[in-house]
Amino acid sequence: MSQRLTIKGQVTVPKNIRDFLGLTSGSSAVEFIIDEDGSVRVQKAQVRKARRPGAQAADVPTSSVTNRCDRILGLLAGCYV
Repeated sequence: MSQRLTIKGQVTVPKNIRDFLGLTSGSSAVEFIIDEDGSVRVQKAQVRKARRPGAQAADVPTSSVTNRCDRILGLLAGCYV
């Protein structure tokens, strides 16, 4: 199954995959993992409650998904960054 990458580097995760991973709109995060053989896996990211002084608890992915997002999207788009 393939999905077209938008000009903003976004793809739609098909409903059957979202259901399989247990993803819900607005409250789930995914993690991209690059294996040694160059293949890329997507899995539901584990979340933890983060607390800062004076802030409310929020769901934060335990992985550095956001830090690696541009690199992963670049790899998926064929741009090596």
